[in-house]
Amino acid sequence: MNVFVPADPDLIAGAQEAFAAAASVGKGIDARGTVPLGDVLLIGSVATHALAYLVNTLRKAWSKGVVIDALGRQLTVRQDPALTRGLVVVRSKSGEVTVRDGVGLTDVIAGALPSRGNGTANVGGSDSA
Repeated sequence: MNVFVPADPDLIAGAQEAFAAAASVGKGIDARGTVPLGDVLLIGSVATHALAYLVNTLRKAWSKGVVIDALGRQLTVRQDPALTRGLVVVRSKSGEVTVRDGVGLTDVIAGALPSRGNGTANVGGSDSA
């Protein structure tokens, strides 16, 4: 899973705390050329229910909405300045888009992810979890 965090020390610390609370580690990596300007990339691996907890924590901490994108090889989580604070937009592997405010987030995320057999969201760069 890739999490793009605005390059603000408080937001980065908050995202790392959210990873820790979800029983994972958000590790910052050098991703020049792949990260939107002004963002920091954290990668991690969490079980689906912990991913919902992580996203819910970020949803409350970030000043803008959150986008979860399962389309493509890697799951991506990022802040979207076009969304109001607290909203979560989930784009499933099939391209279906769902908007939530936190209610039912675990079910929406579970439905958006491809079945992996071990209930873990994919870590950036590898198909191993």
